[in-house]
Amino acid sequence: MKLGKLINAIAALIFVFSVALIASPLTAVAAPSSYQQTCSDISLRDNVLSAICRKRDQSPNQTAITLKGIENIDGTLKVVDPQKTANFNLSCAGTSVAGAQISGQCRKMNGQFVQTATSINGIENIDGVLKYTSSPS
Repeated sequence: MKLGKLINAIAALIFVFSVALIASPLTAVAAPSSYQQTCSDISLRDNVLSAICRKRDQSPNQTAITLKGIENIDGTLKVVDPQKTANFNLSCAGTSVAGAQISGQCRKMNGQFVQTATSINGIENIDGVLKYTSSPS
């Protein structure tokens, strides 16, 4: 009889733990981009990242991807909504990319331009094509 109660108690604990795990919000950490390891001639025009990326067979492929979520928030580049197309280019000038970091002069609310930078997260080279493989935030 005691064994049955013990099994029921363990089952109840497993159930409670499972519900708590499912119900608790898990924060996703953006994966650093890795495209720069297998791509060259990386450039930025407006909100489009372009590069020549190696395919699995090592042949080069010209590819481009529209960035997601990066906005100018009072002179600071930030990922705000990773589901939306990046719009930092509307209020920033001289933007460039170095590896997986974008930088430029962005306008503050007072009209002044300031230097800012942020990481571009979640982009990988998938057989010669730039793709988001995780959230950019």
